[in-house]
Amino acid sequence: MPTPQVPVDVLFAIQTRLDRGNFSPGGIDGRWGSKSEKALTAWQKHNHMSATGKIDDSVRAALGDTNGVLATYAVAAADHAALTPYPSSWLERSQQERMGYASVEELVAEKFHLFRATLRHLNPDIAWPNPPAGTVLTVPVVQAAPLPPLSKIEIRLEQKTLRAYDVNGKLVAHFPCSIAADKAKRPLGETLRVVLWAENPDYTFDPGLFAEVPEAATIGKKLRIPPGPNNPVGLAWIGLDRPGYGIHGSPAPEDISKTESHGCFRLTNWDALKLVRAVRADLPVLVLP
Repeated sequence: MPTPQVPVDVLFAIQTRLDRGNFSPGGIDGRWGSKSEKALTAWQKHNHMSATGKIDDSVRAALGDTNGVLATYAVAAADHAALTPYPSSWLERSQQERMGYASVEELVAEKFHLFRATLRHLNPDIAWPNPPAGTVLTVPVVQAAPLPPLSKIEIRLEQKTLRAYDVNGKLVAHFPCSIAADKAKRPLGETLRVVLWAENPDYTFDPGLFAEVPEAATIGKKLRIPPGPNNPVGLAWIGLDRPGYGIHGSPAPEDISKTESHGCFRLTNWDALKLVRAVRADLPVLVLP
């Protein structure tokens, strides 16, 4: 899927504009891979174009202009004040007031839908990971229109994608997602329903569900993990009508679309926030092959 004939700045522009249109490449990085190709395919379908996922002259004309793609962001004292530790211990995490960002690098990267390595590449002479307040950074412009009211969500397990449709049945959003590592926990062919949703949720750590975590055997009780972007379910939770199942954010955007969850559908925090603001009670979520 590499597209060497397209300059990196044009690839970056295409990814940024896809992201702005709610057709997410997962993270803006100027590299063309399967997640970007799937996002472009969905954007082409939305625009009644041939859904090839390939960059042609029409795609470059619509999305590839590099003007207006980048802006600047000044690190604020409030960014530093919002940082919190990220303990390795579940018990220590439960004792914090908030699971905030652990560094300015992490905060800014998520704010502008970047992977941290890409943020560093855009700003190579910065004192990472915690540049002082007043440091001016180059970032993409990622403001997007909110999603309209939805009629359904489709999750495709093989592609590891989530698509949302408006009340007229038109495709209006596409996000890469992670799915359950255990095939038995993938509700293939089912139609689930949204029953609740929340921004900044807390999380209940049940040691009985984490046998692979050595610490779990020593805790002996459930723990409440406080809200924040580094909470296990990130910045948004959409609960479904099957116990323990939901669509949610993630503290590790670089890992999205890998098979790794316990049974939920995991998005980047920024994509999860877009989706949680558009759902409603009883919204159908179709789980397809």
